[in-house]
Amino acid sequence: MPPIFKCLKLWGGSIAAALRLLVGIGLSLALCPSPAWANGGSALLWTGLIHLVVGNLVIAYLEAGLLSWWFGTPRGRSLWVLLAANYASAWAGALLLANRLSQYPGLTIANVQVWLAIASLLAFLLTLVIEYPFFWLLLRQRKRPIQTALKATLLIHGLSYLLLFGWYSFNSQTSLISQTRVVPVAQLPPSPAYTLHYLSPDGAQALRLTSGETEPIAIDRAAFDALSPEPQSRFGPVPKLAAHTDWDYYTHVFSAGGLLGINRATQARQHFALETPFAVWAISHATHLPDDWLVFQLDRDQICLLHPASQRIALIARGKDPVVTLSDPAESVNRP
Repeated sequence: MPPIFKCLKLWGGSIAAALRLLVGIGLSLALCPSPAWANGGSALLWTGLIHLVVGNLVIAYLEAGLLSWWFGTPRGRSLWVLLAANYASAWAGALLLANRLSQYPGLTIANVQVWLAIASLLAFLLTLVIEYPFFWLLLRQRKRPIQTALKATLLIHGLSYLLLFGWYSFNSQTSLISQTRVVPVAQLPPSPAYTLHYLSPDGAQALRLTSGETEPIAIDRAAFDALSPEPQSRFGPVPKLAAHTDWDYYTHVFSAGGLLGINRATQARQHFALETPFAVWAISHATHLPDDWLVFQLDRDQICLLHPASQRIALIARGKDPVVTLSDPAESVNRP
């Protein structure tokens, strides 16, 4: 018997009571926001940790009950076997798929929604393959054990995966793609015109791109460095080039914090972020342009233009450390 159950049984409870206690603790941590989370990580991070440590116990308990009820297997033996199955599949998924999409250079804000759906399907198939032998082990004495185990795996693991999918979705942040529409950058012509200076994804070349153009030109690295003689702040209050605006924007070090806008006059709020189990993309190096346009770096090498009022976003360039200047200095104000 695992030590956690031995400890709980010393209090006079059964294994079932211990599991019920763990369920309550897990759900309380996952569903009830805590002020400490603001400094201790995002809700999705804690969701993953709870799943890997406590959540597998809960899932195994539920799956063992269903397997015993529908297929007549011994409940106790089913619990231990499915506990091993869930820990194996959960850790395999964490090691093989967690934040995996962020590592592929071809993935951008323009196609991430499709790949998130594909990753969710792959995660289900991966865990299905891993857990099938454990179900077969419990059902190997039945007639047609292979088919029976496959049916049980699809049915029972399918239900538990739906629960996990809902749990992770509840604690993910997808407003950057669910509350915006990705459009070609030509459809987002901010006024006045701006000039974007940035580094290539590998940091080897400084580049300049003026709004309305499609191809950047190479510039001297010293000229780029002169644009921002002080070290750039990746996160925090967003510097303004907007002379008249009621909006203040902030970027957060955690991906779930994303980009937060607060209207000083109305106290209205805007929030854009992308943090899922498969793609964790922080927003950094933001600049607030006139008429409340925003240029920022998404993840490691995506430079985007966002217009919150119309909920449109575009990928401007692939690069990092963007510095934005206005063509008409009269439209700008001093950066805070």
